[in-house]
Parts: sequence; C-alpha cells; structure tokens
Amino acid sequence: MLREIFGLVCVAGYCRSRSEAIIWRTGHSNRSKKGRLRWLGHVERMSEGRVVKRLYQNTAEGSRNVGRRKFRWMDDVREDLRRMGVTNWRIRAHRREDWKRVVKEVKVLQGL
Repeated sequence: MLREIFGLVCVAGYCRSRSEAIIWRTGHSNRSKKGRLRWLGHVERMSEGRVVKRLYQNTAEGSRNVGRRKFRWMDDVREDLRRMGVTNWRIRAHRREDWKRVVKEVKVLQGL
C-alpha cells in the first residue's frame, strides 16, 4: 500500500514522486481511519483472555518524558469517533452490523 501511495507518478515521460497534498487528497487518511476503526471493532469484540485485548485494556505504569505529549493509537481513534459524532462506540462495536455502518461512514465523509 505504501508503494502505491508514495510511488512515482509518470506523466508524458516525466516521473516524479507524489506530493503530500496529492496523497491526502486521494483519500489515504480515510483509508487509515477506516482501518483503525475496523481494528477497534475487532479488538473490542475479542474474548477477554486474548493477549491483544488485555494489552488494549491495560494502561502502562510510570510517567512519560517531559515535552510534547506523545499521541497514542487510541487518541487518534477517539478523535476520529468524535469528529464523526459517534457515541456509545463500545456498545455499537459489539453489534457487528451497526459497527459496519460506522466504518462505512468514513468512506462517505471526505472532510475528516
């Protein structure tokens, strides 16, 4: 996928790499948001004993370094859900058909 996104563009015998503006206009951000939400629903529906589910539910102990806050995966997911106006996402993730509709909305919403 990265090769497709960051690959060369050849027009009339002249090849160049894609600019960042073109990459984001082609919907790369929507694809990554859709993937994040699909994975979130999958992990949320997992049984409690699975390692991935336990890691997802636990928080790390200790403190972080001084400086700018490091964004975590869940921070991005929460921001995506907030922008889409999705509420009660944990309950909706357990209802598979409902969660599919939420993930499908990412495709429809181009302004995220």
